[in-house]
Amino acid sequence: MRAGDIVRIDFGMPARGEPGFVRPAVVITSDDVLEFRQHAVVVVPCITTRRGWLTEVEVPGHGIAQAHLPTTVSVDRIVGTTDTNIGPVALLQIRELIADLLGL
Repeated sequence: MRAGDIVRIDFGMPARGEPGFVRPAVVITSDDVLEFRQHAVVVVPCITTRRGWLTEVEVPGHGIAQAHLPTTVSVDRIVGTTDTNIGPVALLQIRELIADLLGL
């Protein structure tokens, strides 16, 4: 697994404002951290409907990444891979949006 990979995550039943169910998500954990075979990773979930929010990043073939919902999940929640990586430009865009949201 590498930063920018799209994986399928079982987020489970959502509470209001949370991602839920099985859906694609973009891995945003750095490759340096992933190298140590972590038990949890940080992902950004994808949806199929564009809402027009500034925090949306298009992920061709997998929907819209929701950069406002970075979520830490156990690797046990990964139910599949897609053999797709969004590439460095879209990954940087997501990370910059998250930094802006956190005031970094």
